[in-house]
Amino acid sequence: MKKFVITAGVCFFILSGCATKEYVKEQIDPINNRLEKIEKQIEKMSNEISKINNDIKNTNAKLEATNTTANEALKKSQEAAKEAKNAAMRAEDAANKAHAAAETAKKAFELQQKK
Repeated sequence: MKKFVITAGVCFFILSGCATKEYVKEQIDPINNRLEKIEKQIEKMSNEISKINNDIKNTNAKLEATNTTANEALKKSQEAAKEAKNAAMRAEDAANKAHAAAETAKKAFELQQKK
């Protein structure tokens, strides 16, 4: 009989210590709810990050196009400045020749007047 009482006590003790499905569900449900909220937040953040990455790619492409255009404009302006400098030098040379021709004409006129 002692063995029966001890066995019954041990069985009662073991069975009373087991968690029921309802208890486990009550303990795990709040954690599952929090995990679901976190998963939704992560998904939302991931989508936003993807959109930001696309915006960055588009902005970089536009920036590259702008840089190309700016470089082309810089080259053209440098060429125009070089041409303008050359034109100024030619104009100065022409002015010097005209001045020399005027001096020659003046001397010729003075010689003609003396005759």
